[in-house]
Amino acid sequence: MLQLKQRLNPNQQPADSPEYPVLPENMFRGQLEGLLLDVSQFIGMSDSLLKSLLAMLRETRPSDWTDPSREPVCFAMQQNLAYTLGKDPRSVRRDEDTLEKRFGFISKNVAGNGSRCRLKFSDGVEFSQGLSFTPLIELVPELIALRDQLRYERQHSSRLKRKCSALRRNVKIVLMEFQTVHPDNAQLKQLSADYLSWPRRYNSFKTLEDLEEHYQDTLEASQVADDLRTMFQNMSGQPDSRVLPYIQDTTENPSVNCNASVNIRSDIKSDANINPSSPAKAEVSEGLENKCEGSSEERNSKFIENLTPQRLFWLSSDEMQFYITHHQGQRAMPSAMDFIQASIDRLAELGINRSAYNAAQEQMGDMGTALCILIIDRNRFHPETPIHNPGGVLRAMTKRDAAGILNITGSLIGLSERYKA
Repeated sequence: MLQLKQRLNPNQQPADSPEYPVLPENMFRGQLEGLLLDVSQFIGMSDSLLKSLLAMLRETRPSDWTDPSREPVCFAMQQNLAYTLGKDPRSVRRDEDTLEKRFGFISKNVAGNGSRCRLKFSDGVEFSQGLSFTPLIELVPELIALRDQLRYERQHSSRLKRKCSALRRNVKIVLMEFQTVHPDNAQLKQLSADYLSWPRRYNSFKTLEDLEEHYQDTLEASQVADDLRTMFQNMSGQPDSRVLPYIQDTTENPSVNCNASVNIRSDIKSDANINPSSPAKAEVSEGLENKCEGSSEERNSKFIENLTPQRLFWLSSDEMQFYITHHQGQRAMPSAMDFIQASIDRLAELGINRSAYNAAQEQMGDMGTALCILIIDRNRFHPETPIHNPGGVLRAMTKRDAAGILNITGSLIGLSERYKA
């Protein structure tokens, strides 16, 4: 019997051999399949090959991936796999060779005729022939790192696109407001040329590095636009309130009045006067400052007049302040664009998805949306009614703004009174 076992499997492991590698903690075969789906196209794996790999994985016992005393092995014959996949056996054979030699996901140990089996002898020693997935298990940490990098790049790309869009809108607003008034200004001409040279669609940027370079271009152009705005306002004698210079509804729609102020109105209804049966009321009531029923128009106006960039900065959460400071750089005071970019940086961390942000931006503009996110972010730690669903609250605030009943001023006053900013 011993000679038979040695002849069948001369490389069999003795009882005191090392344990087989297993999947990382809290990871099972199903999670591994999801991981492979996430990274397959980025490692050059075709859909057909991925389908074959997943079919082979499903021929293993789930427990073998987490049991160090067992090795996950696919014993299915090529003919059976071919039937399951709708392929011919030759194609399955090519897939197995590719998975072994190119990707290093399997170790192929089969009989000369291609047979695969598992035998267990009376003394507990096992003999197996098939497709071993031990090499794949050993590569899992690298695959996880790749997936994490891909997720970071995808999120970073999304942030950059949102920021570029906001910066572009800022440049467009300056051009729309001042180009006809100052047609011979050289800086405005150059700003217009830069704006017209930018690609209309972001898919023109093939790499993340190209998108980052475009972001720097739009950032510099937006800063030039801010400087020109200040200069032209001073030339015309317009008051410079220093309350977040030029906080306005920055939409892409050219028919929108570019001088419209952000929706911080003193004549809007307080939350206490909203119909309690309103869906928006049910969604947004948690964590917002609803105790400003007695706020008069005079009080609101005075608050807005005193709402300096520095004061709004201190109303922000620590996390928001970190991003505002980053974008502010060496400038003495943060600008409206610093708050806008900081709010975009906070989206993923708050769990606010793209559709919720886009809907808010289209309704309230860049700065209006930034103020809502600032309020939501700080009210996550409200002492009585903390916000637990920032994305849902932003959607509710967007609906309220569309209905003309969003009281941003009241919320900012409530934050100011609570934190004495």
